Amino acid sequence: MSHKLYAVSTSRRQLLQFSGTGIAMAVLGITIPRMADAAAAPLEISQKIIIGKKVGKDDWPQYVPANLSLPAKRLIQVTVRCYDDGPADIPTGYNIVRGTVDGTMRVIKGTPDSISAQDGTVVKQIGFKDTSHTFTVNGESFFMNVPVPPLSTVVYQFMTPAAGSYPWQCMAACGTGEGGWAGAMATDGWMQGTITVT
Repeated sequence: MSHKLYAVSTSRRQLLQFSGTGIAMAVLGITIPRMADAAAAPLEISQKIIIGKKVGKDDWPQYVPANLSLPAKRLIQVTVRCYDDGPADIPTGYNIVRGTVDGTMRVIKGTPDSISAQDGTVVKQIGFKDTSHTFTVNGESFFMNVPVPPLSTVVYQFMTPAAGSYPWQCMAACGTGEGGWAGAMATDGWMQGTITVT
């Protein structure tokens, strides 16, 4: 009997000793959010791919925004709404999702204003002839490829690398000129840009 009382007494002393650290709150069933938990939530950004009259140049598709500034070592969730209605030729392998969390993305038909976490289909690649654009970072320390079907919404997550400047390029021949690699494909802020990580 006295042993049990002693144990309770010890627990009370420990509870009082550690109350300044928040442990007492947890023991009493009060949940206190930790800073690590808040930091674990993805930073959400949106992009859209617009074409034609919306950008003021016929046959010039554009990622908006094309240049991104993101924090280092942070989970990012990207939602891309593609308003382009046609596929484009891509080099072999660029229909495969790479560099994202789990090597996957979620594809939703159309470009709805709002989406839920249950919408769409989780995929690791899309059809080779079903790719309208890609968002491809082709660096030595950071490689990512996200293929985007026509008239669709794509959602994916990735971890930002260390601080630095990471150019990206659409790998679908969606521009003008010979082979479709001129115009928007060769212009910063259109089908190419930079991820600046700080």
